Amino acid sequence: MNTHPIIGYLGISLLLLGSCRMPTPTPGIEETLSKAGSNRDELFQVIRHYQEKGDSLRLKAALFLIENMADKYYYTGKAIDEYYTFIDSVYQIQQEEYDIPAIYGGFSNKAQYLKEQPALTADAQTLSTDYLIENIEEAFAVWNRPWNQHLSFEEFCELVLPYRVGSEIPESWRSLYRKRFEPFLQSDTIQTAQQACTTINNELIKQTIHITQSSVLPIDLCPTTLANIKFGLCGDYANQAVFAMRSVGIPVAVEIVPHWGDNNNSHVFNVVYDNNGRSHDFSGSEQNPDEHLIRFKNAIPKVYRKTFGKQSSSLAMQHKNEAIPPFFMNANLLDVTDNYPFIGAKDITIPLPEQPNHNFAYLCVFDPHGWIPVAWGNINGDKAYFKAVGPNIVYQTALYRDEKLEPIGDPFLLDTVGQVSFYTPQTETMKYVLERKHRDAKYLDYLPPIMVGGKIQGANRPDFSDAITFYTFTEEPNFKYTTVMSTYQTPVKYVRYLSSDKTCGNIAELEFYATNNDTPLKGKVIGDYEPSSYYPRNGAEVMFDGDALTFFHTNDTLSWGGLELEQPIAISKIRYIIRNDDNGIRKGHEYELFYMNKGNWKSLDKQIATEDDRLLYKQMPKGALYWLRDYTKGKAERMFEITENTIIWH
Repeated sequence: MNTHPIIGYLGISLLLLGSCRMPTPTPGIEETLSKAGSNRDELFQVIRHYQEKGDSLRLKAALFLIENMADKYYYTGKAIDEYYTFIDSVYQIQQEEYDIPAIYGGFSNKAQYLKEQPALTADAQTLSTDYLIENIEEAFAVWNRPWNQHLSFEEFCELVLPYRVGSEIPESWRSLYRKRFEPFLQSDTIQTAQQACTTINNELIKQTIHITQSSVLPIDLCPTTLANIKFGLCGDYANQAVFAMRSVGIPVAVEIVPHWGDNNNSHVFNVVYDNNGRSHDFSGSEQNPDEHLIRFKNAIPKVYRKTFGKQSSSLAMQHKNEAIPPFFMNANLLDVTDNYPFIGAKDITIPLPEQPNHNFAYLCVFDPHGWIPVAWGNINGDKAYFKAVGPNIVYQTALYRDEKLEPIGDPFLLDTVGQVSFYTPQTETMKYVLERKHRDAKYLDYLPPIMVGGKIQGANRPDFSDAITFYTFTEEPNFKYTTVMSTYQTPVKYVRYLSSDKTCGNIAELEFYATNNDTPLKGKVIGDYEPSSYYPRNGAEVMFDGDALTFFHTNDTLSWGGLELEQPIAISKIRYIIRNDDNGIRKGHEYELFYMNKGNWKSLDKQIATEDDRLLYKQMPKGALYWLRDYTKGKAERMFEITENTIIWH
């Protein structure tokens, strides 16, 4: 008689367990055991342990972990070891601020000599019996607390039991975190999961937090490293919150926005499952329940929860033989968009320009690297049906063919009442002066008001006791290059920018010109200021480096920086730009403008900008979506429409 190798191995092993019986192996368990190789005995010993104890609930918990273990892995190798040595040592440094780019740069310089690529190591092949039993026992030890008594067994398995959060190196972490955080939950007033979550998060908020946009080695950090975190990705802080809260039995998880609808990033945050059955978003170390995600309600296309168990509702479990985008190959994603009513998600039907031989279509959001799929829907005839889609966002419908996304039809805007408006280029054209390639930087809106009172001066004494003022910021400046003509004919030896009593530098570029000369004057950099703790490399010299993205920054107000000129000279013109995101049009940069037409970006030609903050394009089809690319510098670009002679960014 022929026996399936895994079933056969499992059957023989169960015979060794005496009279104990186990349910028929699921496909998940079979897959795990097939991958486990020589480590299968370690997994069987976990099953045997709970069978011999006659503990059916813990046995079910063990089977849940093993059943969903096949696709769990972590990275190993010399580069990983070197990175942990590096980041663990950095996290031991106690200081108010960190020069993160310099810190990451130091490791990057070292890492370039590490030629060995990290290896994927499977949980099924390495986890020990003791490790799994320890995790199960410690998870059960914190069950039936007031803040988790509402959990069903299935909810407990997803929200408390898992031994890992992402793809971090497996460690014994529960005891470490429980000893640190359990003392804060002793009050009898803490009765719900939301209350317990808030209590622990308030402790996490006290720690140092610096959110970075990227990491020198984008891996999930292990729990013992995260216990001392000083800076990291939003996902690092989210994972740390999960370790902290699950260690004391608070039912939490990690959720993601796969890509924002209005900018070029994704997002990772947390959720707590409260006693009343409601889920509340929060941001570990940053915002408490219900204070976080609502700030971005108009930019959320979809929200997915990262789960330990495979989700039957995921596309990965439904696509059969049809090829699908890599993001949706993850069976451990649960669509939870409808858990957040403030998003105002809509079910929509999109007509397709053809009747494709596909079962699934995708909604994508814009990114300069290409359309990013964030939602999938079923195709029926020449229509695609999508559920729970966030409004106020421009989407592009796409199919997945030949292992790549193929946009079809015109992009569209989904509004708050569920109406769809397509961007279809018209034959009528227009001309327009473009000033930027990205929306305004809202995070800098606080700057212009506090720049008022600053001065640009000249003098012949190094202490500026004889200063003449060329220009005073009497009105809020904008984020463009600004030219100021000087009426003073007196030659000066020293020139400077003096910040107001409300700001700490914040000038990006400062140029002084002599009469009939288009070359900025040079000189020795001088200044009187306390170096910035936030930006320690941003001294006065960066105002004269020709880079509009770097900016002078100090710890003190009324600080100044300037130049000692080679000889006294009359200043006829001054040009400056305050701290900015450097997404304005830059003289000498090469640009290309595109418009979207039936799923394809069509070029409206390339140009070299002849001046700052101004680029004229003609023959632009009305009614279209546009995208301005800068081939010289920078990554931040967003598409836009032009309505009533005004740019609307998407």
